[in-house]
Amino acid sequence: MIGHSVFGQNTPITFVNNERVDDTSEIGLDWDERISEITLKSQTEFVFRSFPMPSSCFSWREYNGTWERKNDTLIFTDHYEVVENDARFTFSNKIENKFYLLIFRTDKNSKLSNKNVEIQFVYDYEADLQVVKRKMELDNNFDLKIPFSDIPNRKKLASIRYEYSLPNGEKRYGYLTENQTVNKKESELPNHIGITFVENPLKETIYRITKAILADNKIKILSKQKNKSDLPDYTAEIKFKEVYNVKSKK
Repeated sequence: MIGHSVFGQNTPITFVNNERVDDTSEIGLDWDERISEITLKSQTEFVFRSFPMPSSCFSWREYNGTWERKNDTLIFTDHYEVVENDARFTFSNKIENKFYLLIFRTDKNSKLSNKNVEIQFVYDYEADLQVVKRKMELDNNFDLKIPFSDIPNRKKLASIRYEYSLPNGEKRYGYLTENQTVNKKESELPNHIGITFVENPLKETIYRITKAILADNKIKILSKQKNKSDLPDYTAEIKFKEVYNVKSKK
């Protein structure tokens, strides 16, 4: 039976499921990323809420979008954007060199004008060393030479972070590393590094559709899907619980 009584109420209407995961042995915390609340804010808008760690509001998440009803099926649609990396890197080793050479360019060979760059030396976390920040200046070719001798504790160096402003004022920053983690040294950083700024990074909109059935004033998730992207999409999937009950008004 379709829950007509629920839709006789004024929005917002909230459906909840506050169950938590049972096995927390791996991380020792009551961590659960699944959606706990589904709220129909209006006749067309919804919000999903998750509370991975209820005691920490920093972990809470919201996903907003639009919804429609077709018979007993609710169709939730939301979207997000994926963006191409704003820089590309090349790495090589010049054995005879005793310095890092950073070569700054753009993918369209546009002329750079700013010679100022901020460099940070990031160390392996087990070394317990503070990040070292330096203001440096590129040469006339917009290259930067950093002698090994100018880097404190270079043997513990995990990555180099750069921060640079393009002629249009747009700030670009990133980490130069071939490691999996920027503050974990797994191998020596190559000393010849090309940094190519992508002037107009590509963007794509990803649409997610979640379908649910509404019966007896309960929502049960049926399926979820999203369109494929030509760009890498690292956005985490939304996770749901099985059934959500209408929240009673006190």
